[in-house]
Amino acid sequence: MLKRLKSVIQQSTLLKVSSFNGLSVVIKMITGLGVSKLTAIYLGPQGIAILGNLRNVLEIFHKFSSGGLANAVVKYSAEHKSDPKAFSSFLSTLIWSGLVMCFLTIAVILVFSEFINTLIFGSRNFVSVIRLLAFVLPLHVINLYLISILQGFNEFSKVIKINIASHFLNIIAFALLVYWFNLEGALLTIVIVPSAMLIFTLYYVQSWFGAITSFQWSRFSTPVLKNLGQYAFMTLISSLSFPLVFLGIRNLLIDTLGESNAGFWESTVRISSYYLLFILSLLNLFILPKMAEAQKPSEFRAIVFNFYKQILPFFVVGLILVYVLRDWIVTLIFSKDFLPAADLFFWQMLGDFFRVLAMVMVYQFHAKKMLWHYIITDLFLALSLFLSAIYLVPKIGLEGVVLGHALTYILYFFIILFIFRKSLIFYKR
Repeated sequence: MLKRLKSVIQQSTLLKVSSFNGLSVVIKMITGLGVSKLTAIYLGPQGIAILGNLRNVLEIFHKFSSGGLANAVVKYSAEHKSDPKAFSSFLSTLIWSGLVMCFLTIAVILVFSEFINTLIFGSRNFVSVIRLLAFVLPLHVINLYLISILQGFNEFSKVIKINIASHFLNIIAFALLVYWFNLEGALLTIVIVPSAMLIFTLYYVQSWFGAITSFQWSRFSTPVLKNLGQYAFMTLISSLSFPLVFLGIRNLLIDTLGESNAGFWESTVRISSYYLLFILSLLNLFILPKMAEAQKPSEFRAIVFNFYKQILPFFVVGLILVYVLRDWIVTLIFSKDFLPAADLFFWQMLGDFFRVLAMVMVYQFHAKKMLWHYIITDLFLALSLFLSAIYLVPKIGLEGVVLGHALTYILYFFIILFIFRKSLIFYKR
């Protein structure tokens, strides 16, 4: 009876968290659409391209300054939350290593601020924004670590509330700062909002202040540092590749076809990210836990094919609707000035279809800690996206980027399918 009651309570909690997460996804999408519209109205295609560059560079600095340890913090917080001594040792080592990585990143930003400015903005001078980023970066890292600790403590509803607050803060700050300061205001929003979010995060972690402030400098642990170092090495190799690739592709487009064409591609990628948001949230919330629980190849096979049968048809219908309404969608989200982006939809969406086909299998890498499979295939993916753009853009223009995207993800799908061929194709009952 007690087990049944516990199961009912767990299911009720999961349903509540799932509903909350769904609300967060919808709010993120709506506010993201609002930011895109404001960008289109005030900054145009050129502004979207420049903001894309800054977001990619900011992502790179986030990864370096935090050591790429967000997932590791979730993992070790969950493992040690019931052991105060072990958690204190982990936290102390995390803070030591985090401080070193953060200050090294700050030094790099300050020393090379002129070069970074040229890399992101070309001939425009926004060095002051780059230097401001260096000073607020520690707040970004603290916020990231605290949210990861909350996830490790299973405080999912609090994490979702923080995310919802960040979406609202982002669009409010963006609207005000763009109106007052134009492009510089948009850049300031991207830099400032993650640090301002620390206020909300501190409010939601107050019940865990005892555990979070339990660190002691003397409890630095070399074995813990070694574990974090291995995790950071594997994570950074994979997670840094895509921001660098997108930055490289965008700059390639700017140099060869101009900022407007880079903006058209960026707007296509944004629309793609909006409809993929629902699939990603579904995979994270439901598929990944099932993959973690699956012990037999038959269970993994059933999860993959059930997803293909139950979810994929709805995704395909959604893609068809988006393609049919592409001109209207581009005008609604951006403006008529962005209509050339509609010509890129076919290849972008074909690539996204194969991306989703592969993604449900790739979650097995996460669930079973197949880190090297994940890293090698991700590096192949990033390199193929970049090289295909370099080869195809000079030959066929802007469409070359999305054609390369489609060809890359088709090949990626077959590589992932080959890795899991014994479980999916040649499985014997």
